[in-house]
Amino acid sequence: MAESSYSGKDIEVLEGLDPVRKRPGMYIGGTDARGLHHLLWEIVDNSVDEAVNGYARTITVTLHRDRSSVTVADDGRGIPVDIHPQKGVPALEVILTTLHAGGKFGGGGYVTSGGLHGVGASVVNALSKELIARVKRDGRKYRMTFSRGLSTEGLVDEGPGRGTGTETFFRPDPDIFPSVEFSSDRIREQLEVKAYLNAGLELVFVDESAGKSERFAFDEGIVAMLQHRIARDGHRPVHGEPFIVRQDTLVDGYRIEVVLQWTEAPKESVLTFVNGIPTRDGGTHEQGLREAVRSAVRAYMDTHDMLPKKLEVSADDVREGLVGIVNLFM
Repeated sequence: MAESSYSGKDIEVLEGLDPVRKRPGMYIGGTDARGLHHLLWEIVDNSVDEAVNGYARTITVTLHRDRSSVTVADDGRGIPVDIHPQKGVPALEVILTTLHAGGKFGGGGYVTSGGLHGVGASVVNALSKELIARVKRDGRKYRMTFSRGLSTEGLVDEGPGRGTGTETFFRPDPDIFPSVEFSSDRIREQLEVKAYLNAGLELVFVDESAGKSERFAFDEGIVAMLQHRIARDGHRPVHGEPFIVRQDTLVDGYRIEVVLQWTEAPKESVLTFVNGIPTRDGGTHEQGLREAVRSAVRAYMDTHDMLPKKLEVSADDVREGLVGIVNLFM
């Protein structure tokens, strides 16, 4: 076996956003359609975080005619543009060009947040052929442009501006993704789910390629989502109103809402979310719900002497036909 050379010169150091472009799968799961759309969800989740923390009411997602570029706009506070004390450049540039830079690690910027904290926006920038960020705040409008993770134009003051918010246009890099075409159906479905999970938030989808727009807003939140799922699946409820548990304020760092309905379905179906992100692999919050349902139903049956002697009722029996949604913020 031939000897191979391995020394200090073989150690490669990736600077800035180079690691993202070198290994995109580590950050967005891959470069297939799912990874491509992950870029969009990261920007949308940043806007949703503004809404969850009480600073935004409307988010608009525009799929442009070429179907390979998207704009996400919100009416939140607007990304800071003042000079960062350590980096000496606008905070907007720091956020979009530096991994692990953002307002979600501590302090008073955000109470709860989803997505790749301090990573999402910069990863989108790194994997985009073109990105234009526009910010309205402090009575002014600002613009900054980027390409493949690097600034191509310094911060531009575009003059007086009304209101506040952030608008991000980006075009994924065809050198990274085999296909840069977004799916209207995929975007529509995801925005609808986010509207269900954030009662009162308005999400608007403008599809320029189809020449139409849709609005998603649900004042009843996950209750409306549950009713939609039951109607879609065609399983008749076996009791009247769904059971609803809501804790609207943070307690010990958590805020939670749960809705449950038993139906004639042959098995249970529970969806769980944390900070607006689906937890498809479950977790302690999902297991906790299952244990609580089993315990509560068994306690009720025992208290009211509803069980014939020698009849065993398992946890699966209790949860058969249960349709539920857990929406946790932490």
